[in-house]
Amino acid sequence: MIGVRLARVAVPLVAAVLVASCIFGPDATKPSPSPSPSPSPTASPGPTRPRLELSTYQYALQTKGRMRVGVRDNAAPMSARVSGGKYDGFEPDIAREIARAIWGPNEDPDAHIEWVPVDDSTRVSALTSSQADITIAALTIEDDARKLIDLTDTYLRTGQRLLVKKSNEQIKEIVDVTSGDQTVCAVKTSQAELDLRRVTNDRAKVLPLDTLDFCVQALQSGAADAFTHDELVLVGVAAKDPSLKIVGKPFTEKLLGIGIKKNVSADRQGFREFVNTALLTIVANRTWAKIFEKHLTPITGDRRQLPTD
Repeated sequence: MIGVRLARVAVPLVAAVLVASCIFGPDATKPSPSPSPSPSPTASPGPTRPRLELSTYQYALQTKGRMRVGVRDNAAPMSARVSGGKYDGFEPDIAREIARAIWGPNEDPDAHIEWVPVDDSTRVSALTSSQADITIAALTIEDDARKLIDLTDTYLRTGQRLLVKKSNEQIKEIVDVTSGDQTVCAVKTSQAELDLRRVTNDRAKVLPLDTLDFCVQALQSGAADAFTHDELVLVGVAAKDPSLKIVGKPFTEKLLGIGIKKNVSADRQGFREFVNTALLTIVANRTWAKIFEKHLTPITGDRRQLPTD
C-alpha cells in the first residue's frame, strides 16, 4: 500500500517538473541561489586624464609627463620668476591651463611643467632647437615669425599706449596730445616714435630720448607729460612705479600668439590645433578673463572678456 501511495504522489510531481522545464527552460527547476552579500563600498578611482589621440604630440607629452614652456623671467606682471624658482604672471598662468588640458583639471599643472627661461633673442630658437615645447613670451603673430615657427591664435591683443602721472587729468586719449601743448617722450628712432608721429600726423610735441629709462625719468621729473611705448612695456614700468598710470586705448595693434615648433614629419601632429582648442575653452569658461583681471587689471584698469578685446 505504501508503494502505491508513493507512486501516486511521484507521478504528479514529475509531470509538474516536466511542464516547468518546457515553459521556463531547464534552469527553472534549479533552486534559486541565495542572494550574495552586497560588496562593501570602495574608494572612488582617481581622476582620469583626458583621452588623446595616440598619434598626436599632446599624447606624447601626456605619456612623458612633462611639457617644457619657454617664458620670460623678468617681465612682470606678464611673466616673472619668483621665490622658489616658481613662475608667476599672465603668461605662466595661460601655460598652466594648457597643461590642465593635457593632464586634467585635478592635477597640479606645475608638476608637469618644466620652465625654460627665454628672452626676445631666444624665444624662437628655444623652439627650433627643441629646447621648449611651447613659448609664451610676447611673440607677435606676423609673417616673419611664421617662417620659422608655428603660432597659435591670439592669446592677447596689445598695442601702443600712453603713460602719464596719476595726477594728470588732461591726457586721456591719443587725441589729447595732438594740440602741441603736451610733450610726449619716445625712444629715439624707435617704432614707437615713428607710430606716434604717423598716428598724430606730426601734431604731437615729441621729446626723443636715447633709452626707455631716460623717457621714464623725463616723465617722473616733469620734463615730459607722457611717455609712449608698447603697452606691455608700459605695464612693466607702471608696476614698479605706482605714481604712474596707463591711459587711452591702444592706437596701434599687436596680436600675441603662443609659439610652437613647426610640424615636420608629423613630429608635432595635431599640437597647434590642440592648443588653440585649449585657448577657446578658457575663453568660453571665463578663465582667461579671470587671469587677465588677476594680473593686468590692477595696472591697466581694463577688464577684458576676449583675447582680441
